[in-house]
Amino acid sequence: MSNFVRPEITADLRGTMNGVGDILGSVFEGRGFALLVFDFGPDGMMNYISNAERADMLTVMREFIASHEGRAHDAPKDLQ
Repeated sequence: MSNFVRPEITADLRGTMNGVGDILGSVFEGRGFALLVFDFGPDGMMNYISNAERADMLTVMREFIASHEGRAHDAPKDLQ
């Protein structure tokens, strides 16, 4: 894991990101969200907050990236 993403929000942004997260949760009630805040530059740091389980949010992010890179495919019609 690079130093770009840390397991916890950095102290200087924790209060602000939690406040924004509370607002997003109220505005988008019943929907999932993720907020990514990062510094520009090679030594930048990214902070992340979401109201979804981490594994679910990672799946959504992977699907988003695949879709925007042209790698998305339709879900299977039948379960195995």
